[in-house]
Amino acid sequence: MYSLIEKFKEKIKEVKAPKVVDYSKDRQFVGNIIISVLTERISVKRGLLLFPKGCEDPSIHAAWHALCHYEADEDIRAKDIDYNNQQIELLEMIAFAFKDGNPLPQNIIESYKPYYQDDPISYEIGMKGLIKRLLRYVNF
Repeated sequence: MYSLIEKFKEKIKEVKAPKVVDYSKDRQFVGNIIISVLTERISVKRGLLLFPKGCEDPSIHAAWHALCHYEADEDIRAKDIDYNNQQIELLEMIAFAFKDGNPLPQNIIESYKPYYQDDPISYEIGMKGLIKRLLRYVNF
């Protein structure tokens, strides 16, 4: 009887304990994507499409948005070399933080948080997610 109670207590602890997810492999993968974009081995759009889908890591979401901003600000970067250098330095810092699987500093994560609600990498898997992704990249 005693062992049954102990097993029950262990099950309750498992349910209550928050699950710790290791995102280090995903971060390393994303770091390599960013380096590939910066060295022009792949396009920014291709890099964005390669990001892991359904990943809940706020650091990866922030990196996705930083890369989106890099793509969107191409015309500004062409005119303003200082702005260009700042964006490249930010992406390099993200890539090097991700090289060892480390998360981004909280201030960087917070600066991109307002954009998370329209975040295609968090679309669910299945038909609904497929439709959302298709509509996101189809321009009418």
